[in-house]
Amino acid sequence: MDRILPMSERVPVDETIQALEYIKYERDKEVVRQYFEDVMPFSESTSIKYRRRLFERYLILDEGQVVFTPFLEMISMAESYQTKKEILFYMTVVKTPTLQIVLRYIYSGLLKEKFTKTELVDYLSERMTEHKTSSIEKTLSVLTTILKDFNIINVKEDIIKKEIIYVVNERLRPTNETVAFSLYYEFFEIQDNRIPTTERLHNAETFKYLLIDHILAGRYIKWLVSNNYLEFYKMGSNEQYQFTCSTLNDFVQKVMANVEA
Repeated sequence: MDRILPMSERVPVDETIQALEYIKYERDKEVVRQYFEDVMPFSESTSIKYRRRLFERYLILDEGQVVFTPFLEMISMAESYQTKKEILFYMTVVKTPTLQIVLRYIYSGLLKEKFTKTELVDYLSERMTEHKTSSIEKTLSVLTTILKDFNIINVKEDIIKKEIIYVVNERLRPTNETVAFSLYYEFFEIQDNRIPTTERLHNAETFKYLLIDHILAGRYIKWLVSNNYLEFYKMGSNEQYQFTCSTLNDFVQKVMANVEA
């Protein structure tokens, strides 16, 4: 059974995107730090807490400067706010093991598409046996807030049963650019596998984290091939794909060039 780690901070989506976009113009660590605290509509202590997690989750530092990574470039250059938000969600999941576990369970159906607060509390309690009740309750709050803020779930109340119900959003349709970036990030930065087999690609963690079923995953892969982000090879019974861009940075440049064309 997967052990779930406590979660303590949610992601203020709009403010985080605003802060990450700012890095296109300013790379100094201290200036970015102060800017992020300034845009947070919270108390000073809460803003500092969120700023600290921003640096931990999303930023790479080099001699006091924020590195303008392909992730930051996608956030800054993407025209679609939906794409920005979805890529932020994907990177949040990549940096948060608890989100990975829960999303895999939802994807596989082990957590139903509609579940109650009681069921989720039981699910967390079984996997956080070494943690205090207060930690489990905090994790529940942060987890459901993140999923709600990124439109992964809707929260409803059953007035008759006096129970909170979480409903997975069945209308999730990430943009092509979101899926392309996430797959490139997974196979370049995490898996280090530029030539995945058909089975490996279709079962990518990206599809699980974004709750994309096998049918829809196939459509995204066809789009990647038709737009020359992937190539498909078949030799006898062996089928595999190859990413056409040599680096994640090259991929981002190609996406941006296509957007501007």
